[in-house]
Amino acid sequence: MASSEIIEALEDCEIFSMLDRAAIEQIADLCTLETYEAGDTVISQGQYCTRIYLIADGQVALVRAVNLGQRQGEMMLDLLGKGRGMGWSSVLCEPCSASASARCQKPTRFITLEGAKLRTMLEENPVIGFAVMDRLAQLVGNRLRAAYGAMDTFK
Repeated sequence: MASSEIIEALEDCEIFSMLDRAAIEQIADLCTLETYEAGDTVISQGQYCTRIYLIADGQVALVRAVNLGQRQGEMMLDLLGKGRGMGWSSVLCEPCSASASARCQKPTRFITLEGAKLRTMLEENPVIGFAVMDRLAQLVGNRLRAAYGAMDTFK
């Protein structure tokens, strides 16, 4: 059985908050806790991702390397805090490469789970699966719009 800390974090998470307690407990059984220090890179751009990372506490910057002709640059796409997540592509396809790097801005605790295991659980429970995938589509769309906005201001 999952810890109450994991269950509470999932209840506060942007992708799972609309689920009932029974569904949250099913997902929690797939999860583990991981801790990273400020400055640690959790995911590197281009790396194949198999895990989802949900922020239980802390802050993470999503940054993307960009080619500026003869120079390389980096732009911040988003700053994520408690309840936000990354690595969603691991649920949608495997293996998928990360479109940005995720770097801890302060000590950060994550709830992590294998994307393939979550996908299997969602396929076996289509009502929960539809709710999570619908929410995931909204979140990915929002993140894409935010990235386009960040690129519009990049010089």
